[in-house]
Amino acid sequence: MALDTLRKGAARTFGLILVALLVVSFAVWGIADIFTGYGRQTLIEVGDTEISPEDYQRVQQEVLRAMSQDAGRALSLQEARAAGLDQRVLERLVGGAAVDTHAKQLGLSISDETLLAQIMDDPSFQDAAGNFSPLAFQTALRNIGMSEAGYLQTLREQTLRRQLLITVGEVASSPKVIIDALNRFNEERRVLNYVLVPKTAAEAVGDPTEQDLKTYYENNKQLFTQPEYRKVALIAVTPETVRDELDISEADIKGTYDLKKDTLGQAEMRRVQQIALPNMEEAEKIAEKISSGTDFVDAAEELGLSESDIDLGLVEKKDLADSIVAEQAFALEQDQVSKPVTGKLGGVVLLRVTEIVEGKIPTYEEAKGDIEEELVKERASGAIFDLHDEVEDELASGATLEETAGKLKIEYVVVDQVDRTGRKPDGSMLEAPAQTELLNGVFVTDAGIENDPIDARDEGVVWYEVLGITPETLSPFEDVRSEVEKGWRQEATRNQVKAFTEKLLSELNAGSKSLEDVAKELGQEVLPTSALKRDDITVNVLPAAVQQAFSLPRGGFGSAASGVDEGRIVFKVDDIVEPPEVDPRALGQLNSRIALLYSEDIIAEYFSELEQTYGVQINRPALARLTGSGEEL
Repeated sequence: MALDTLRKGAARTFGLILVALLVVSFAVWGIADIFTGYGRQTLIEVGDTEISPEDYQRVQQEVLRAMSQDAGRALSLQEARAAGLDQRVLERLVGGAAVDTHAKQLGLSISDETLLAQIMDDPSFQDAAGNFSPLAFQTALRNIGMSEAGYLQTLREQTLRRQLLITVGEVASSPKVIIDALNRFNEERRVLNYVLVPKTAAEAVGDPTEQDLKTYYENNKQLFTQPEYRKVALIAVTPETVRDELDISEADIKGTYDLKKDTLGQAEMRRVQQIALPNMEEAEKIAEKISSGTDFVDAAEELGLSESDIDLGLVEKKDLADSIVAEQAFALEQDQVSKPVTGKLGGVVLLRVTEIVEGKIPTYEEAKGDIEEELVKERASGAIFDLHDEVEDELASGATLEETAGKLKIEYVVVDQVDRTGRKPDGSMLEAPAQTELLNGVFVTDAGIENDPIDARDEGVVWYEVLGITPETLSPFEDVRSEVEKGWRQEATRNQVKAFTEKLLSELNAGSKSLEDVAKELGQEVLPTSALKRDDITVNVLPAAVQQAFSLPRGGFGSAASGVDEGRIVFKVDDIVEPPEVDPRALGQLNSRIALLYSEDIIAEYFSELEQTYGVQINRPALARLTGSGEEL
């Protein structure tokens, strides 16, 4: 075996390699647009490192497994491709090959002893006593579908890549000036005073000329372009499809209701106040004081507790961790104060309930429909599985989707037009199981292509085919003239209001008017904001205004859209709140964040340099055939 050979000659599993780092870096760098086709047996070449179609398929399976793990279920090849599988595989292959080429030029390698030690130390391959287990090793390889030789080759490559990337990306501690700058950027705040400028404050726009409208139409064609639509046929095997086979009786529904009725509907809720006391003696003293007329909250305040300190909120019985306290709290009348209550852990509390929201358990008739639907979903999986196999058998025999639906008496649905968001031309939405996955599949396939079914989990299984494609279409000017005029008026109004506020800003900056003068002229008020960080917003003060405010000094003026009709605001930076010193407890975390950013930049530059040095060539026709796209990537 390959491992035996390694032992004679002479970490962790794939999940611990820096694949994520490679992907992040190549997302920054991208793949060079210098690809040319060449020899049939070589799919990709980076410098003198060649990648074969077999290498592509191996990595494709690894990335598919990783994507399936992230999704929490097994993805079909088509689903994964819709989520970017092909690009991820390409980035990983090219990135790995670039690093491998550099490692060879540097004369770097991983010794057999190092590789063997990694495998022997991997907990995934150890028995209960912590010793290397050949059986666990072989089982793990079978689970990931790899041979020993393939695993060792991959581990050797990726260990070397990891070490090289860690070395390249390693950075020293961050300079204090960087930490201070980042702290200032994140924690500095601005307080603004502003005045609303309604659209009525500016001069009203007149009527547009025909040329005005046509110019607006030409400059905003995207607003008047119909999206790509697709005609789709689908059949769905759902719990509803197999309902008649499930034989759910009235007794089944009634039995489930009796079993679960206490958990149905809305449980009773109470707003509970609690004063915790050190012992029973102190609790009895406070209880006596309250019974003599002292208010519950006042008694708490005498102990140094605020009203918020004693408020447990509006809670259900199950929300109270101490069952003894919960029983007592839910036995009280509204505004009644309990006697001292000793909880499970020995603590003593006084309780008061200030609000009671009655619970409601639905009647059998009220709950019957929901319970029946729940039972259908619970029991449908076996029948769905059987019908799934029948559908697959029919399709494998050459039957069309429509013929299969007719033979098996499944509804055959044809949607004449739907866009990639699921919207139809009339504004209604497509309704189908696993709608997001379905639409992703519909818009990455082509008309007449047989597609893998979509596992809609508890909603069943969906088969689909694209019957036709209507490309994006620009609506003729005359057909959308009214929409064009509406858009023109909105834009013209925004421009008028902007020009008006620019005049106000000139007067404010010149000192001929104050913000209070502007407010008085407009019949508005000067409104303050709280202290805002760079990513904060508040009513009428949107991101554009906040961003602008951070470019102004204290006392500076600015203007931005208010988000109300076509109105705007004019504002003044009333105060700049300096950031506090960096909390020593957060300093380490901040250093780590800065180091990571530095590292990503360094690695991105490293990959960029590798691209320029070695060049990247891809046999695009061969890659298109391999991925089944029929297109050159």
